[in-house]
Amino acid sequence: MTINESGSSLLYPFLQELVTPLHTQYSNITLAPAPGGSGKGISDAIAGTVQLGGSDAYLSPGQLTQNPGLMNVPIVVSAQAVNYNVPGVSNLKLTGDILAKIYSGKIVSWSDPAIAAVNSGTRLPSTKIVPVRRVDSSGDTFIFTSFLSATNTTWQNGPGFGTTVTWPAVPGELTANGNPGMVQTCKATPGCVAYVGVSAESSAQSVGLGEAMLQNKAGGFVQPTADTITAAATAGSANVPDNLAQPLIYEDGAQSYPIVNFEYIVVKSTQSSADLAKAIRTFLSFAIDPSGGSSQSYLSKEDFVALPSTVVPKVKVAIAKITP
Repeated sequence: MTINESGSSLLYPFLQELVTPLHTQYSNITLAPAPGGSGKGISDAIAGTVQLGGSDAYLSPGQLTQNPGLMNVPIVVSAQAVNYNVPGVSNLKLTGDILAKIYSGKIVSWSDPAIAAVNSGTRLPSTKIVPVRRVDSSGDTFIFTSFLSATNTTWQNGPGFGTTVTWPAVPGELTANGNPGMVQTCKATPGCVAYVGVSAESSAQSVGLGEAMLQNKAGGFVQPTADTITAAATAGSANVPDNLAQPLIYEDGAQSYPIVNFEYIVVKSTQSSADLAKAIRTFLSFAIDPSGGSSQSYLSKEDFVALPSTVVPKVKVAIAKITP
């Protein structure tokens, strides 16, 4: 039986990793993932054109109300890097407030005093900043704009956050499709800054892009590592609701990376047959199993971390609701 998935370009490489081991363990199940962005994953799952929608963004209360039976099922924890192409500059530090002002067109040069203030001792060029953003409906945009909203009141009260937002018009800004497009556009554009999911981070660094250290809620500057992602997930998972819609943005903790999120599978609780329902339950259970899809051998390839142990029981309850 084939289970079709579409959606998040951040989650896609991880799902690709699981295709072979899933089929090896369960020869009657074939996972068929496809990218396209979280917005597409959600809309495809709602329309029923795929069985699973991959999303970096959880379904909003409105989406859940409008689509009874649709569920958020987190299977792994990921994060988002902020990459840059500024020749001669390494170890760049940025804050959410600075990024909000860059993406609003209020900070336009890398030598701006606000950037210089958090990068003491670093010689910053007067190069024009070129912000790059996603053009597709994207969970990466959801979590990035959630970070901007958490750290800049003007952004919170203006564009806000979502898989799509009304971006402020910034002269010279660029758009790209998917994480691979963000990496390639930033590589080709000196002065760029871009938000890129961690599953594409090895690609970003291999083409020479820098990875910013971001200021967290405690005031420290950290990069996305297994430890900092885990710290944020642990801090944010204490009060996960039964519908499993939980942001992990700008969490407490000295080591917490500020842009962390659950990677969700959006799925209908009622399936067309008992066999299909069982196949989906089997896949989701495999995906969160430490000896299966959530083994370190698969997680580390995409810089993901496993679900916190406090969340797993609630996820298992959700999986058990998938029935004919």
